Amino acid sequence: MQRQGFIFSLDAFVAFTLIMITISLLIFLIGTPKPFYPSLEQAHMLAYDTLTVLATSTGVPNDPTYLEQIMNEGQSATTNRIMREVAGGAANHSPIIPYGYGFRLEKLVFNPDGSAAVSNVLYNSSSDAASDRYGRQFTKLQTSATTFMSIYSVSRKPGESPFCYRSCSGYGKVAGSLCDKTPCNVSKSNFESGESEVILVQLAVFT
Repeated sequence: MQRQGFIFSLDAFVAFTLIMITISLLIFLIGTPKPFYPSLEQAHMLAYDTLTVLATSTGVPNDPTYLEQIMNEGQSATTNRIMREVAGGAANHSPIIPYGYGFRLEKLVFNPDGSAAVSNVLYNSSSDAASDRYGRQFTKLQTSATTFMSIYSVSRKPGESPFCYRSCSGYGKVAGSLCDKTPCNVSKSNFESGESEVILVQLAVFT
């Protein structure tokens, strides 16, 4: 009886130990991502703040916003310069995104005819040789912020007045003078509304 009791107690101890090990492993696995959460939240705030600045600010008064300039220029030296000076990467500018992070700006165009949307990377700090983030790839974490834009893919034309008012030139105008005729009949409007497209802009921040 004593030996059977000893064996029973040893089995119970082993089982209890295995249960505790299993619970400890579960707690460890569940808790592992949590140390990265503050860094992930910080990266998201950096992406959101940078995208907000790009969408609402400009370097020269009355100029289009930085983001509008980037949408008009696409992948270009102008886009690279704006992203380095505003987001980060330029030597003589205070960055919004600190040196330890890389970033990528891309757009997703939704076509009016319902066809598949087209994605296009406009800027990647790891591919910009003039940036101090050149060569920095995603290794640890990545998050992003997004915003919608509506831009003209075909610019609208406001048209001209067919009548000879002093406040406008009208048809048949002569350079440096008022227009020289007024049509007898109402002319067809030469206003063109243009074509617009909806764009989803995403700024991803990674480290």
